[in-house]
Amino acid sequence: MDFDTPIHQVSSWLDSLPFDQSTPHSPPSPSTTLKRQHLNESRKRQYPASPPESHSSRRVRIKTMPATPAKRARPDIDNDQTPRAGANPLINPPSLPSNSESSLASQSDASMSRDSKRSKRSSSPTKLFPMFGPEGHRLVRDSLSMTAPRRRLPESLAELYRDFYDVAGRYGIIPRGIKGALDQHVKSTMSLDRVHDHMFFDDETSEDLDISESTSLVMVSDKEILRRASRIADRSDQCSQMLSDEAAWNCLVHCPLLDLFTFNLADQTILDFMPCTTTNIDSTYHRFPDPASRVDFVFYFTLDTIPPANQPPAIPCFNWTSDRMLQQYPLAFSIETKRYGGNAAKGEQQMGIWHAAQWEFLITRAGAEAVAKLDFLPGIVIQGHTWSLVITMRNQGTTTVLCSVEFGNTSSVVGVFQVMAGLKRLRKWSLEVLWPWYKMYLPGLCADARADEVRQP
Repeated sequence: MDFDTPIHQVSSWLDSLPFDQSTPHSPPSPSTTLKRQHLNESRKRQYPASPPESHSSRRVRIKTMPATPAKRARPDIDNDQTPRAGANPLINPPSLPSNSESSLASQSDASMSRDSKRSKRSSSPTKLFPMFGPEGHRLVRDSLSMTAPRRRLPESLAELYRDFYDVAGRYGIIPRGIKGALDQHVKSTMSLDRVHDHMFFDDETSEDLDISESTSLVMVSDKEILRRASRIADRSDQCSQMLSDEAAWNCLVHCPLLDLFTFNLADQTILDFMPCTTTNIDSTYHRFPDPASRVDFVFYFTLDTIPPANQPPAIPCFNWTSDRMLQQYPLAFSIETKRYGGNAAKGEQQMGIWHAAQWEFLITRAGAEAVAKLDFLPGIVIQGHTWSLVITMRNQGTTTVLCSVEFGNTSSVVGVFQVMAGLKRLRKWSLEVLWPWYKMYLPGLCADARADEVRQP
């Protein structure tokens, strides 16, 4: 064969060849072709053939497809905002953001977690004390040790604490005149209480109480006293079982107990009690940026003095509340209540804020020198069954809350008498210490007291 073809002829031939020639391939084997045919036939039997889609229908389908939501968050939507239902939920459905349901659920859980943590932080005892106000006002809390007190207490306060420790130990809390009826009641009701001789005091020879007070609890029949005390204990257990709120405890337990205590005492017209759950502190005497506190009950001194005819008509102001009607009466001591399982430290803070306003009122009206003659102010914080004594003291602009001391429990009949014994001790302090101080230094009362002395022969 002759291969003398010129090179330029070969190049011209290559240039004349078409560019998009398909690559030659070998024909498939018969076995492969047979398998493909079987597979195609099975698919045709399972899925029916669809006609080819036209270009016009494809364009219509693309136009009707929803737009893909943007990934960037919309600034006008607040996922933490609580949805509000319209007048008709079917006509006015809530507007939801374009996020997925899982995203909304996770954000809701995160919001609830933040709210829960914020609530726990606000109720923490370390967040309640100390409190700071303008002009150097402070509210602090201090502990009280029975073995080695860190601070020297006034003798009057130390004596009060000793009396309340005796009440907590159930020493001398029940008149001996009802011992027989109480023994019979405990046996008939199969009570878990045990009655000991040290729980009773002699009606006529008690050293802690005068004769008028020692005979006060036998003014009504023994069975009536026990019936009412038993009812109070039953109601207390019922509220504890039902995890009732403060309103239920106040209505079913605390009010009946205070009524039994007050109206079965001799000379009860001197000191009375009143619910005051909606009574506010006068803003003039509130010295802290936190909202002013309220209490649930107050004991007040009743006044029967009639102003002279030549005195201009004016409503007297004898306490630090904003209630115009209650302002006519000097207050003795106050009671703050919490439900079973409530925050006792919060109750101490509320009593501290309430007492701080009382100290400010007394200093404003009577002067710091006169207020220095008052060593302390007592109050009571109730948490479910448990009654506790809370004491505040004042030193310049600092109000110190001494930690509470438990002295009674209304879960039993004996516990009800225990609580009334503690109340009786505070009543004694109110009549022997605070009431004479009011009549000597509080404007309005001290003038009436001097006028009474002049009228006496």
